[in-house]
Amino acid sequence: MNPESVMTYDRNRNAIKVGSRVMVSGTGEIGVITAIHADNLPSAQIRRAKCVDITDLNGRYVPTELIRLGMN
Repeated sequence: MNPESVMTYDRNRNAIKVGSRVMVSGTGEIGVITAIHADNLPSAQIRRAKCVDITDLNGRYVPTELIRLGMN
């Protein structure tokens, strides 16, 4: 599976993928998703795993910690 084609959902069930602009709900930090490390996980597990990299932020984030900003 192409890493750029991986899609998951944020805390409000909005689709997010590489290139989506998001905000970390706990801190208010904003960035763009650079990678989603799915590692052949089922979609339900991707949503609960620390697998999302965001520009200029350290560490990986759980998709349900994120809020999509805009329509991309």
